[in-house]
Amino acid sequence: MTRRSARKIRPLHILGGVLAIGLIGSIIIVTGAPSLLDRVQAVVSEQPDTHPEKASAHVSATFVSVIDGDTIETSVGAVRLIGIDTPERGECGYGEASAQIGMTVAPGAPLTLTRPEGQNDRDRYDRLLRYVATEAGADLGLVQLQAGHAIARFDSRDGYPMHPNEASYQAAQTAIRDATGVVVPLGCQAQAQSPVESQEPIVGTAVEEGWWYQYTSCGRLKRNAAGHPIGPFSRDDPAQAAIYEWFAFGTGNKGDGDGDGMACE
Repeated sequence: MTRRSARKIRPLHILGGVLAIGLIGSIIIVTGAPSLLDRVQAVVSEQPDTHPEKASAHVSATFVSVIDGDTIETSVGAVRLIGIDTPERGECGYGEASAQIGMTVAPGAPLTLTRPEGQNDRDRYDRLLRYVATEAGADLGLVQLQAGHAIARFDSRDGYPMHPNEASYQAAQTAIRDATGVVVPLGCQAQAQSPVESQEPIVGTAVEEGWWYQYTSCGRLKRNAAGHPIGPFSRDDPAQAAIYEWFAFGTGNKGDGDGDGMACE
C-alpha cells in the first residue's frame, strides 16, 4: 500500500473509533450505570429537609423531664406547649404546675407531638411549639387548664396564630391573670385576695412559702447551706405533700425513684 493510500484510510480509522466509543457509552447507559443527572438527583434527595413547614404534623417522641408547667424536655428537644401559660419560677403555683406534668406522664413514656397547620415551628428560644398528647390521649395543655394551673394564652386574641383547640382551652380555664399579667392559678386565688401580714419569707425554716422550689434535685437540696430540711418527705403527710410532689414529679429527677411514697431519702 502506498503512503498516499494510507493517508486516505486513516480518517476511516478515527471514525471507527468514535463509533466504538459511542457504542460502549450506549451499552453503559442501557446496563443501568448511573448518569451524571442520576448522581446529582441522588445527592439532592439525601439532603435534610430545611423547610419545617413541610415537616410531618405528627411526630412520635418520648418524655424526658419537666422543665416547668408549660415546657417539657423530650427525645426530640424542648417543647413549649401551644396555647397555655403557667406561673414562672418564684410565682405562686409554679411548683404545682410543674408537678402536674410529672404526675401525668413518666420519663420514657411515648408522646405524640402535633403542630397544627399555620403554627410556627419554634419560638424565639428555639423550643418546638406543639400540642403534646400522652399514649392514653391526654392533652397536656388541657390537663393544665382543667387542673387550674394555666391560662389560655398566646392565641389569636394575643396576635398569635389561631390554633384548633383555642376555644376548648379558653372554656376550660379556671386560673386568672392579674393586672400585671402574672398567672394566678386556682389554688392561689384565695391567697392573692387575702390580706398578707408580711411579705418577707422566714428564710431557713419550713415556714418559708415554697422554699423547696429553688432546688432542682434532692442532691442539691441535701447540699443546701440555708438550713432547709433535707428529707425524706412523705406523700401521706399533709405538711410535706407539696414538697414530696415537687421532688418526686416537678424536678424531672425522680426524687421518689423506688415509688415508696418517700422523696429524698
